[in-house]
Amino acid sequence: MENIIIVWDRIGDYHRSRVRALQSVVGDKKVFTADLAAADNLYKWHTENSDTHFLLSKKTAEQRDIFNRLNNYRKLLKEKNVKYCLLAGYGKIEYLLMIALSKVLGRKVLIFSESWYGKRSFFNVVKSCFLKIFVDAFLVSGTRAKDFAENILKISSKKVAIPYSVVDNEHFKNPKQYNPNAKIMLCMARFSKEKNQEFLINAFLKSKLSKNWTLKLVGAGPLKEYLENKFKENDNIKLCNWANYSQLPEIYHNSSFFVLASTFEPWGLVVNEAMSAGLPVACSNAVGAIPDLVTQENGFIFDENNENQLIGVFDKISQLSDNQLLLMSSRSVEIIKGFTPEIWAEKVVKLLNI
Repeated sequence: MENIIIVWDRIGDYHRSRVRALQSVVGDKKVFTADLAAADNLYKWHTENSDTHFLLSKKTAEQRDIFNRLNNYRKLLKEKNVKYCLLAGYGKIEYLLMIALSKVLGRKVLIFSESWYGKRSFFNVVKSCFLKIFVDAFLVSGTRAKDFAENILKISSKKVAIPYSVVDNEHFKNPKQYNPNAKIMLCMARFSKEKNQEFLINAFLKSKLSKNWTLKLVGAGPLKEYLENKFKENDNIKLCNWANYSQLPEIYHNSSFFVLASTFEPWGLVVNEAMSAGLPVACSNAVGAIPDLVTQENGFIFDENNENQLIGVFDKISQLSDNQLLLMSSRSVEIIKGFTPEIWAEKVVKLLNI
């Protein structure tokens, strides 16, 4: 069996569980990984070169380094006898060139994609032509991305599969029973405009839920200081610092509900995390994880621009009994069983006929 290479911008905790799952299927020594960049402006991940992991550039993910990345990638394909190339989409020029180079060199190409929101018809036609020529398979995040690939980009349904967007469910699993009495509404997100936290806080404060619950927001970002100053007089609003991967499960386990109000969210892996921890969830329409993960059985969906609608959601949650919350928690756990690293690895193998 020829070898496999997986390239992401930067490989962190979320990616490693997928790599391990694939290794368990095809063998540890058959899977190589590579970072497109040495750092980025968002995550604090630290990785080093090893026998199976490589750095394609010393620059950050936001900086261009086309020649070095493409040349180092080409060398890896040859030196490691790579036949199967798994690449993180087509959003950067480096990935487009890697896709084309891989195909020209006779490799099989699979790309990961969370795209479902592109509306510019001319660019979609161009993308469609390129992808149909150079890409053999597509592992996409969920239903929205699958519909986009098949109906907008005109990719054959035989080449497209779900799920790409998975986390290590076992890492987030609650060893104890879900606690509806924690009365913590949790939002785990970067403090930035697209995460819509000011809208979220305002709606919460105007809802009946705010009388007995606390809204806890965890993250880091440019708007944190602004939000802290604006809502410093509200004792039921807690803005907490960014937490590392090992700290996340406890934060979820000490909460009773999860909310994500983003105005733009290709998928939202925090929704996977919350559901793996047994939390019911409320998400805006702009979160790509709906309708796959969020249903009326385990949560609520609202318009990201309609404050009254979100207030109504919070009011409904305030009226839920402990038993209703427990049923929603159980449903979250059941739904997320369809999104695991093991299923991810199975789909990769099947798509590429490895």
